[in-house]
Amino acid sequence: MKVWNMLHRLQDADPDAVVLYLPPYADDSDAEEICDVVLVSDMWTGERHRSADGSLLHVHHPAVGGLTLGNQATDEQWSERVVILTSAS
Repeated sequence: MKVWNMLHRLQDADPDAVVLYLPPYADDSDAEEICDVVLVSDMWTGERHRSADGSLLHVHHPAVGGLTLGNQATDEQWSERVVILTSAS
C-alpha cells in the first residue's frame, strides 16, 4: 500500500478513532493498537520472490543488508521509500 492510498481510504474516518493492526489469520481480539509511525529517511529494498509453485513472497528490508535475490531469472528487486507503523510504544 502506498501512503496516498492509505490517506485516501482514511479521508472519511473519524479523526478520534483508534488505529488497530490485525495480523493475517488472527482473531479480531488479537488486533493491536498502532502506537507510532516512523518516517524512514534511508532507502529500503523491496523484493518479490517467485516459488516454483507460482506463489509470491514480498520482502522489504534496509538497503544495507537483508535478503538478496534467490533466482535472478524470476525474482525482482527495487529501491523504495517506506513508512513503518508499529504497535510498540
